[in-house]
Amino acid sequence: MRKRNVVWHVCAPLVALLLIGCGTSTSTAETWTPDVAGQDADVHLDDAGDVGAEMDVALGDAGGDVDLPELAFCNQAPLPEFGETVDWESFGSGAITALDEWHSAQDVITHPEREALITGKFTYGPTSKDLQGERIEVWMDDCSGSYVRLGEALTDSDGRSVLTLAPDALPPVGTYALVQRVMGDNTAARSYLRVFPQETRFIVFDIDATLTTSDSELFQDIFNDLFEPLLDGDFVPEARVGAVDITKVRNELHGYQLVYITGRPYWLTEQSRGWLDDQGVAHGHLRLTGSNAESLPNNTGVGAYKAAYLAFLQDLGFEIVMAYGNATTDIFAYAEAGIAPERTFILGQHGGEEGTVALGEDYVEHLEAVRGEAPTDQPFVWTP
Repeated sequence: MRKRNVVWHVCAPLVALLLIGCGTSTSTAETWTPDVAGQDADVHLDDAGDVGAEMDVALGDAGGDVDLPELAFCNQAPLPEFGETVDWESFGSGAITALDEWHSAQDVITHPEREALITGKFTYGPTSKDLQGERIEVWMDDCSGSYVRLGEALTDSDGRSVLTLAPDALPPVGTYALVQRVMGDNTAARSYLRVFPQETRFIVFDIDATLTTSDSELFQDIFNDLFEPLLDGDFVPEARVGAVDITKVRNELHGYQLVYITGRPYWLTEQSRGWLDDQGVAHGHLRLTGSNAESLPNNTGVGAYKAAYLAFLQDLGFEIVMAYGNATTDIFAYAEAGIAPERTFILGQHGGEEGTVALGEDYVEHLEAVRGEAPTDQPFVWTP
C-alpha cells in the first residue's frame, strides 16, 4: 500500500470523534441500462462449479425440484484499461489532485427489486481536500472476463458521488467487483456490489477486538502510516486465534453470507479491506461508518450506527441469524436488531453480559462446538 501523509486524517478525525460528524449532500447521478442485459445468464457465473452442483453444499437439504438462482461471484477480471483523462471541470481541481489521493468507496448491497446506490468519496492531500464537481466513471466485473462500464456521476461539494442503478439495470444475483475512476487523473477507488435475494441469511462480524486482538489496533494503523518512514516496517493488526477459521466455517461450511461491520471511519476503507484480504477471511460485505460522529465509542455513536445499518439490511428483506462482537456497543446494536442473546457471541471482558454467549479470548473452543452444525438454507444455489 502506498504511504500517504495522514496528519489531517489522524488529527482532525480524532478530534471530530469527540465533537462533530462529517456532513453529506446529494450529488448528480446517472441511471444506466446495462448492455449485457440480453446475454445468457452463464456469463455471470464464476468457475466455482456447475449449475447442477449439489445444492446441499451450502443450502442444506432443500429437497424437491427447487428453481433457485445461482449466486455469481465476479472479481477475477483484469482491471479496466482506462481511457484518456478528461479536462477538469474546475480549475482548482488540477491543483489539489497534484497531491496524493485518499479515495474510498463503501460496499453496496441490495436485492433484485430495489435500486442500488454506488457511492464514492474522493479527496486529496494531508488536509483531505474534497474533489468537487468532477466526473466519476463506474465499472463492474460482470464475470464475462472484463469490466463493463456502468455510467458516470459527479462529485458534490463534499467530494461524494452517487450512481443509481435501477432494479432493471442490476446484474443477476451475486457479488461484483466495482472500480470508480476519477476521469480527470485516472485515480480510482474499489468496492463491491452485492445483489442478494430477499430472505438471504447473514452472520455479522465486528472487526476490532472481535477479529483482531485489540480495539487499539484501529489507531495503531493510523499512527503507523503517520510516522512512516520514521518507523521501520509495517504494523499489521493481529487476528485472534481462530478468527479466520470461524469466518470460513460460517461461510463455506454452513453457507451463511457474512457482513463485516466496523466502527472505523470511512477513510480507513482501504486499510480495512486490505487487512481482511491479507488475513484470508471469508469474503463478505464490508461496512464502515459514513461519518466521524458515527465512530464515537458509545451507544449514540457507533452503537446507533450499527443498529441502523442492521435495520437497513433487515428492511431489504435479509435475515440476520447471529452476530459476533466484543463491546457493549455491539451488544446494544445487536439487541436493537432483534438478534437473540443466545445467538450473540461476545469476545473479551463483556462476554456473557445481557445474556450473550461468552467466547473468551479466542475462537478455539467455539470452533469445535459449531463445526458440526447443519448448513443453512439459502434462496440461491452457491458453491463456496
